Amino acid sequence: MAEHKKGQKPSGPIENVKVAQGQEKPPASSGDVSGHMSPGAFYICWNDGTVNWVPYGWNYFYCRNCYAFNAV
Repeated sequence: MAEHKKGQKPSGPIENVKVAQGQEKPPASSGDVSGHMSPGAFYICWNDGTVNWVPYGWNYFYCRNCYAFNAV
């Protein structure tokens, strides 16, 4: 399994950002994936230590357990 990255407590002004919802595991692959883009990564919530899977391209997420706001 890939190494988990540590989520960070956001700081500074954050307005009008889209936020992903952390998930327990990646969605099932449809088999239609092409290219070499990463589908996402696992992040550890800064607040309670829960492991969250976050889709590629998101800079912020809510923890699936405690709903804390995290920066990636």
